Amino acid sequence: MGTDRNIQIGILIGEVLMLSLFIYGFYHLIYLIDPLWVYGTGRMRRLLMTYIVSFLSSYSFYPSIIQQRLVKGEEVAKRVIATCCLMLLFIALISLITRPYIHFPRKFLCTSVFFFAILLFIERFSLRRYLMYIRSNKRNQKRIVLVGNEQTVYRLYDIFSTPAYGYNIIGSFFDGECQHKGLAQLRLGGIGDIYGWLTNHSDFNEIYGYFPKEQQDTINMISKFCDNHLIRFFYIPAIDVFNSNMTCTFIEGIPIIARRDEPMRNPINQIIKRVFDIIFSALVLIFVFPWVWLVVAIMIKIQSPGPVFFVQERTGLDGKIFKCIKFRSMKVNDDADKVQATKNDPRKFPFGTLMRRTNIDEIPQFINVFIGDMSVVGPRPHMLKHTEEYSRLINRFMVRHLAKPGITGLAQVTGFRGETKYIDQMEGRVKKDIEYIENWTFLLDIKIIIKTVTNMFGREKGNAY
Repeated sequence: MGTDRNIQIGILIGEVLMLSLFIYGFYHLIYLIDPLWVYGTGRMRRLLMTYIVSFLSSYSFYPSIIQQRLVKGEEVAKRVIATCCLMLLFIALISLITRPYIHFPRKFLCTSVFFFAILLFIERFSLRRYLMYIRSNKRNQKRIVLVGNEQTVYRLYDIFSTPAYGYNIIGSFFDGECQHKGLAQLRLGGIGDIYGWLTNHSDFNEIYGYFPKEQQDTINMISKFCDNHLIRFFYIPAIDVFNSNMTCTFIEGIPIIARRDEPMRNPINQIIKRVFDIIFSALVLIFVFPWVWLVVAIMIKIQSPGPVFFVQERTGLDGKIFKCIKFRSMKVNDDADKVQATKNDPRKFPFGTLMRRTNIDEIPQFINVFIGDMSVVGPRPHMLKHTEEYSRLINRFMVRHLAKPGITGLAQVTGFRGETKYIDQMEGRVKKDIEYIENWTFLLDIKIIIKTVTNMFGREKGNAY
């Protein structure tokens, strides 16, 4: 196997050839299905060139990342989608400007790009698995050196030790007693011994190091040596206090490390999530809500006098208060804003219990989603009294309000739904909510929605009373 750069070039060449063969085959398949479309050789060439130029143009914006060692499958999927969407746009623009064909059906363009996207998915994920297999067998590896005796270096060691990533840790340098067994076994010397070792060894690719502030001269010497010997040097800042996902930005060249990464702060991600919320909630409100409301209203009126809807103030995005709408599942009582529902709660009426266990009582919250108070997926909103209580008892409880509250969420589909009788149950819910905020992707939202639906019709009811 060659270098990562050569692998990327090979992938690009292979994908151009794959696109050519696919369009050639798809082109003639359309001819067999509909003989009225008679294609000339010159026309085929122009069409093929349009697709290749469009793909190369979109590839320049979203190049393949499967050759990278530390890359998530969701990032690969997002890049395939972005590449094909941009490719379709370029094909349309080129067709509009050059008119390489006349009266060519638009459905051919959309259909061909759609099937090519599927093919690209299969090809890239297959190659990614193959590269992980190759690297697990000690090929296409990067030889690296670790420096430092800190928790951050320990975590890097654990990551780089994963065989599928293809890293070969050839040694470590640190002062004092190391608490990490694996790192300690690879010790080549103290931090003061690094430069002497480097002058006799240059058969490695990268150095990752944490250095105390007083060793600035050592950092400068190592940096100069690496620059002169084509070795990449990565400085590890002292950030153990955070111990979670972080993001680094620059202000006038000064690195600023944020407490956590928040993908939903990205304007593009905000647009994607909001557009999905509007479309999804509108479909539910148009096609599901009216007949559900009719049935539920009749049953509520029969079993419990009072209003059909229950409106309660809850804590939303950035701690702001909003009015959460639900179907009323309990008898009208004075403790609705104070006491959480329990398994044998006498306030519930029979149909209310059914609604709570099947999530039917949550359907009016799609109104909250449509007007922007909530999202389809996000941390579940709590009544104000619970927010006040738990914010004092649980560390980082308020972090969950950095995202819009949701009708369903990661906590709800991983066993933390419903009543929280014990403090550790709420701590588990908060942990999952923060995990969702720090690792949000559109695909994660889709997974949570699918899991929510399967739970509704399955046995997984959690503590929903």
